[in-house]
Amino acid sequence: MDAYVLRAGKLVPRARGRAIPRAAAPVLLALITALGAALRLWDFGHVGANPFYDAAVRSMSLSWHNFFFGALEPGGQVSVDKAPADLWLQVAAVKLFGFSGVAVRLPEVVAGIAAIPLLYDLVRRLFGVSAGIAAAAALAVLPAAILTAHSDTMDSLMMLCDVGAAWLVVYGARRGRLWPIVAAGAVLGLAFNVKLFEALVVAPALLVLIALAVEGSLRRRALAIGAALLTLVTVGGSWIAAASLLPLGHRPWPFGSADGSIVSAVFAYNGVDRLRGHASAAALQLDPPGPLRLLSSGGHEYLATVGTMLIAAIVLPALALALHARSRRGASRLAVAGGVFFAVWLVTGVALVSHMQRLEPRYLETVTAPIAAAVGIGAVGCAHALASRRRALVSICCVAAVLAVPAASALTVAARHRSDAGLASRMSPTQLQRLSSFLRGHDGTARYELASSSIDRATPLIARDGRPVLMLTGEAGRALVTPARLAALVASGSVRYGLLARGSAPVLSWALHHGRDVSGAAGLPAGTLYRLTATAPPPATARIAPRAARRRG
Repeated sequence: MDAYVLRAGKLVPRARGRAIPRAAAPVLLALITALGAALRLWDFGHVGANPFYDAAVRSMSLSWHNFFFGALEPGGQVSVDKAPADLWLQVAAVKLFGFSGVAVRLPEVVAGIAAIPLLYDLVRRLFGVSAGIAAAAALAVLPAAILTAHSDTMDSLMMLCDVGAAWLVVYGARRGRLWPIVAAGAVLGLAFNVKLFEALVVAPALLVLIALAVEGSLRRRALAIGAALLTLVTVGGSWIAAASLLPLGHRPWPFGSADGSIVSAVFAYNGVDRLRGHASAAALQLDPPGPLRLLSSGGHEYLATVGTMLIAAIVLPALALALHARSRRGASRLAVAGGVFFAVWLVTGVALVSHMQRLEPRYLETVTAPIAAAVGIGAVGCAHALASRRRALVSICCVAAVLAVPAASALTVAARHRSDAGLASRMSPTQLQRLSSFLRGHDGTARYELASSSIDRATPLIARDGRPVLMLTGEAGRALVTPARLAALVASGSVRYGLLARGSAPVLSWALHHGRDVSGAAGLPAGTLYRLTATAPPPATARIAPRAARRRG
């Protein structure tokens, strides 16, 4: 009888200590969210840029055609390699605040911050206030999440959508309604339009969550899963279907596409090729795939950015389960469903990023939410199982101890303005300024600011000037322009200069053969900028021969 007390004439279990009071939760959540915002916004203007997406945002802001198709350059010749849903938000930010690195990255950092309270409420609905607070704190200081929120890539918004889809499933299961689960499929479809197949890493876990959390007959659960999948496919494929209606001559060539089709860029370049793609020997030595990849301290420093918290995400829930099994405490149906959901999400995501040969640090955003949730659930679960009094204090101390090392790494990421900005500019800011000034003074009425041998060479200039650039080749040196087409454009004065490098495409051979190196006049290293002419200039020896003859005479 010591374990029970008499209340209102009924025997109820005696409280074993107090968890975090509900009244204190909003204050704690506000402080945690503010901490996460401070880490993500610390000296935000000094975070490095990503010329690829910066160029796309600049180009998309110039016309509705470019906006819809995600054009990479202002002339609409080439588009980005994925659906432009995330870039639409970045264009909106640029229209509101003007084009700058801060405006371009603003939607990503806002999404990274918004994910903190959303993850709290998801975990709270499954495991209680204390676990929700702990999970939010883990996400707030998770270095990998901060690094990604600094970047102008789509991963932070993708993670927010994935968490939002899970929140809708749990909301629908608690209320006994199916429409939120259908809406979860739509949100996951939106996430697909943000970051394609990376966004679907959570899909198997969501299906398990629907199957376990939704009450009712097997038929009702099957109906919920079918409806969610239908909305996922409908929303996820909407832009691909609409954009593919126009023939290639009326829309840009998608970057990475083998045949100019959007389907090729989405399902081959961003799908199968990402899984079976082979990294170079140097990249494999720096970042070898394997089951212990995320615990490596070299290369991309996975141990500091995600590894230490991943260890806690595995150990703490396992320990909590063992402690609760010993005390023979049962768990609600929804808590069991939530636990399986986060476990499947975590295992699926970690297995995938550990297997990929070419892993970009921003891809870790596929596992930041389940890692943070597992840490919060496990830490609070252990504290509650071990402590009979002062449960809130013990929970806070346990979470603080677990997050101490990741928080220190988070401070380093924030203070050093680290991001995963993707392709780096081949030119220094000074060289880019010189190139821009030279072209503005010499290209006259040409339609194109210049022709470029590759996309990565041109994107810094596009982001800076917002003028059309003729792309000669695309991904892997695939020719986008024929020599005859380039010759006609040069002859008509539509393009006068070329930012060139050698390659196997015939159009590059033509351009180099019909180009005169003017890099020195532009203040650039030799072999960078060429003046293009319709007729090939004479060899260098032929040009100096007459002067040599005059000197001899």
